Amino acid sequence: MSEEVMRVYKVRWNDYKKLFFLAGPIILSNFLQNLYNLADSYYMGKIGGVELATSSFTSPITQMIIGAGSGFAIGGGIIISQLVGKGRKKDVIKINSQLLSINIAVSIIIMILSFIFCNQILRVSGAEGELLEKSGIYIRFIFLTIPFTFIISTYITIKNSKGKSIYPLYLVAASTIVNIILNSIFVNRLKMGLYGIGIATLIANVLLGLYCIYELNYKKEIRKIFFKIQRDIFFRIVKLGVPSSLTTITNSLSFIIINIFVVKYGTEVLAAYGVGNRINNIVYVLINGIGTAVAILVGQNVGAGDIRKAKTVLKAGIILGLVIGSVSIIILFLILNPVIDIFTGDLEIKRHSMNYLKIMLVSVIPWAIFQSIAAVFQGTGHTKFGMYAHFGRVWLFRVPFILLFERVLKLNEFSIWYSMLFSNLFALIFAFLLYRKVDWKKKI
Repeated sequence: MSEEVMRVYKVRWNDYKKLFFLAGPIILSNFLQNLYNLADSYYMGKIGGVELATSSFTSPITQMIIGAGSGFAIGGGIIISQLVGKGRKKDVIKINSQLLSINIAVSIIIMILSFIFCNQILRVSGAEGELLEKSGIYIRFIFLTIPFTFIISTYITIKNSKGKSIYPLYLVAASTIVNIILNSIFVNRLKMGLYGIGIATLIANVLLGLYCIYELNYKKEIRKIFFKIQRDIFFRIVKLGVPSSLTTITNSLSFIIINIFVVKYGTEVLAAYGVGNRINNIVYVLINGIGTAVAILVGQNVGAGDIRKAKTVLKAGIILGLVIGSVSIIILFLILNPVIDIFTGDLEIKRHSMNYLKIMLVSVIPWAIFQSIAAVFQGTGHTKFGMYAHFGRVWLFRVPFILLFERVLKLNEFSIWYSMLFSNLFALIFAFLLYRKVDWKKKI
């Protein structure tokens, strides 16, 4: 092998290695965050079937509401990662501080509006009777956590954008442990039911949010003199962040729409859908973690003016995503039955969960490629392309497929399961067409 070939091989291997070591902590953080949610589902399942259905029903609603402001963190993260690539440390601290101030202000507004329109949101989403009552109890506690959730999101964005993904991992691990301990105390010992789960979630998020502010200040990654929101920075973040917010809202809205379809088939199917999503997310958090790392490294390399390296990161992300996704699918298929048993002993819920997962796990393959391409949209500042891709995934593909399978082919709940698989596949094709229009030298 020639010296030139060896040199190229070494450079490419180093790119793969850097992606892996950045993605590793992000993947573990996402996994632990999923475990955090699984813990809530586990304890809800111990209380009752309606409570378990509450978990799956409220999840996309809270994700959509929180997602309305998450774009600010994403927009700020794009700017931070490119500034890190350029080596402009003082500007990084300024953006960090501005991002924290903006997110706190936005989160308080979102929290207040969520409380005011809580019942209307739940009813529009399809809740009624006992499901409406139980969902109202639980989701109000989640609304109280919104300011602290945004603070945590800001912290994770700042650390990840600088390549320090190990710090959020420690943070999420501690939060997960605290949440599980508190759930055990409030639900098992004090018999507080949904109130106990809500209080446990609130306490864990408050502790985590306060620590995030303390550490950022202690390590001088934020400064008080930059806290006053500056108009030019605000609009730069908004320009990049609004499409990302709309992307998150669109994704969450798709699950709310699916909830409306699923509710028609009964509480068992809704509960199974929730169980299936929790298990399926174990694989998705791995893929999404790789996508986050790709976005960060693409942003840093674009900021440094190294387009070749940025494109190598994309290729590495696709390959790594496919490998990890394929291995995860095989493992889950082999242990699917005992994994479902962890969440429910109801035979009907188990049957529907199994049917859903056998179809949905296949969608991991196109999703692995889609996430890396979407990460390029984020890292290069083409957040509108990401918005178009996710919008198409829901409105051009998912909803029409549901209607086709349900009304024409009469597949009942299988209409929903198959629509999710096919919408992921067609969204990948759409994202690839958008990728061909990416300007790698775009100024943000």
